Amino acid sequence: PAMEALMKVDIVGAGMAGLLAGAMLRKQCRAIYEAQRELPNNHSAVLRFRSSVVADVLNIPFKQVQAVKAVEPWRNPIADAMAYSRKTNGTATMRSVLTATSEPQTRYIAPPDLINKMAEAVEAPIELGKAHFFCTHRPIISTIPMPSLMAVLEYPEQESIKFESRRGLNVVVKLADCDAYCSLYVADPTFPAARISITGNELVAECYGGWEPLHQLEFAEECVRKMGLHDSQIRDVEAKAQRYGKILPIAEDVRRRFIMWASEVHGVYSLGRFATWRPGLLLDDVVNDVRVIQRLIANSGEAYPHKKRS
Repeated sequence: PAMEALMKVDIVGAGMAGLLAGAMLRKQCRAIYEAQRELPNNHSAVLRFRSSVVADVLNIPFKQVQAVKAVEPWRNPIADAMAYSRKTNGTATMRSVLTATSEPQTRYIAPPDLINKMAEAVEAPIELGKAHFFCTHRPIISTIPMPSLMAVLEYPEQESIKFESRRGLNVVVKLADCDAYCSLYVADPTFPAARISITGNELVAECYGGWEPLHQLEFAEECVRKMGLHDSQIRDVEAKAQRYGKILPIAEDVRRRFIMWASEVHGVYSLGRFATWRPGLLLDDVVNDVRVIQRLIANSGEAYPHKKRS
């Protein structure tokens, strides 16, 4: 709509969600502001897409592959699911380990320089090293974590909301003579990695709860052997920390109430996994969320779809 095209938007955060929004909004995006002095590439875990929707909106070719997920047996299926859950987020709930059926599934793999390609697809200027949050103009799309946005906006209820997350450490191993797409879930509490994945020639072992490898190479060799490969295939090992390795959900009504308050009172629209505090959100889903925000901005009096249902 013409009204939508005229409403310029500032974006805070030049991570994947912010760059995706900037690329989709095209000339409707005034600028993207990023506190870091270079484009953040905080995602060192496995990045596979369930559909081609992100590739399509960005016009960036993704590789279609058949990926396999499996569980390394520990005790029994229920015990394995519970142990995996405790390992990843500290609580015993039924986790995604239950979906690992060893059946091949179609996935889409982004190119290794996805962040740079996304930035190239953004028509608006990307302002790096801009630590201040408040831009002069409204509306704003914010991709910063919800606890941080609550503090910036001085949300009245923030003191009563408890946000929990677990730090992550990803051990990334470059491999020779390997081109595979698979994940192995490891429930055994005595083994540091919860999931070991191979994407092409790169193995990633995801560890949580503040664990640090004393001997990176020895740990990498053990992970490689679990995947049926040989130590001699290892070419490089690197450990990458993730502040928000896993985030734990908060009450749905609390989450929604803040998101609506921020948009209605301040003209700030939350976008992305950490900004909306949705642990299971995929970048595939963010495409639709950008379109929802576009409609909300174009019709600023319109309620969120879920507000009408609640």
